[in-house]
Amino acid sequence: MTGAGGKGKMMALFAPDYYTAFRCSASDCRHSCCKGWEIDIDPVSLERFKRLGIDCVSEEGTPHFILREGDICPHLQEDGLCALICAYGEDVLCDICRDHPRFRNFWTGAVEVGLGLSCEEAARLTLSRKEPLRLVYLGGCDESGLLLKASPGAERREERDADPSALPARLPEDEAWLWELRESMLKEAAMLEDPMAARLAEYLIFRHLADALYDGRLEGRLGFIRHSLKTVTGLWREQEDKSFEALCETARAWSERFEYDEEEKDRLIDSFEEG
Repeated sequence: MTGAGGKGKMMALFAPDYYTAFRCSASDCRHSCCKGWEIDIDPVSLERFKRLGIDCVSEEGTPHFILREGDICPHLQEDGLCALICAYGEDVLCDICRDHPRFRNFWTGAVEVGLGLSCEEAARLTLSRKEPLRLVYLGGCDESGLLLKASPGAERREERDADPSALPARLPEDEAWLWELRESMLKEAAMLEDPMAARLAEYLIFRHLADALYDGRLEGRLGFIRHSLKTVTGLWREQEDKSFEALCETARAWSERFEYDEEEKDRLIDSFEEG
């Protein structure tokens, strides 16, 4: 199957139309991503931390922050803010901290970026929408999905790339087939009577189906999507508190448990692939 394109190639970056509204809730977050997660440090950030004299870093195995008791990032302040951001600004962050809770889907010539439900603000944005998922063009990006500044010829590229529905015509046959399958599934999901269940179904399809391009586990991923939708909506029906906040928290907690535990997620996908 075809990958994300050659090194250095400009690609189109798409995202759900609510993506740009996302803002980290920082000290107001009840489930900080600075707690309970192992925080790996990429090589470029590691060198930057060394130059700045930033401590609490271990280089054993994959470089990472040495967490405090309770698996808390050593740079998380009592007010819920990041000491590194307060001292140096957001650009000082390592890749994983800067990027969370984003995920990416890679197609030939295009990248999609979305927001994972394990973040409570991302979950609120995703599940509160009344309209079906709609992709919008953010601009040109590099092969990693990093948005690039405008360059010569950008206006001509944007005119060509701005409509995501035109992308399948430019994709290899195996990718175009999967894209069309996903579009069909998204349309079906949008017709669910409960808008919140519809948004959850769209999210699961958008997040998990495209990776079948790279691992070949299409049936497993379809099974995982169906199982996850049934599980979360079942939990919603059973819980006493039906407020949006409570339902949203149920989805967030499920995501943290099953989407962000790679071993558990792979186990489930494999079980549906084999079954």
